[in-house]
Amino acid sequence: MGTVKALRFPVQAHWFGGRLLRLGAPEKPALRVVTPPEFKDGIPGIWSPEELLVGSLAACYELTLVAIAERHGVPLHTLEVAATGHLEHVPEGGYGFTVLELDVDLATDPGRELDAEEVAHLAKRHCIVGRALQVPVHLRRLEARAASFAAEAA
Repeated sequence: MGTVKALRFPVQAHWFGGRLLRLGAPEKPALRVVTPPEFKDGIPGIWSPEELLVGSLAACYELTLVAIAERHGVPLHTLEVAATGHLEHVPEGGYGFTVLELDVDLATDPGRELDAEEVAHLAKRHCIVGRALQVPVHLRRLEARAASFAAEAA
């Protein structure tokens, strides 16, 4: 019987003003994130939260596929995953993702194509990020306080 682990992945966001923030995580380089240029006051040329979400899905799916292929002894020679997120007005109000699509192109040994397809389908079912998109987001803690302008002036 295996040991059950509870893993945590802490990330902090620091707002710089306007539509720019910095994401940070322990022992990782910081990442600038902005409102995408498709929205009011958006900034081009820097990652947006929407792109990071779609990119996280693509990366998780691809890494999951590699791990499952290794476990099942299915050789992979090349693997490319393109992901597209479709953002539209939703009935609940505002914008929301209506579908996320993955396009997978892989190469394996001759005669192993069906095994590779099976591994690709398993990866979709086991991708942690893909499964997380089906769970609710909870506002666990909220602290609203008045800014201290005297401390900022010092």
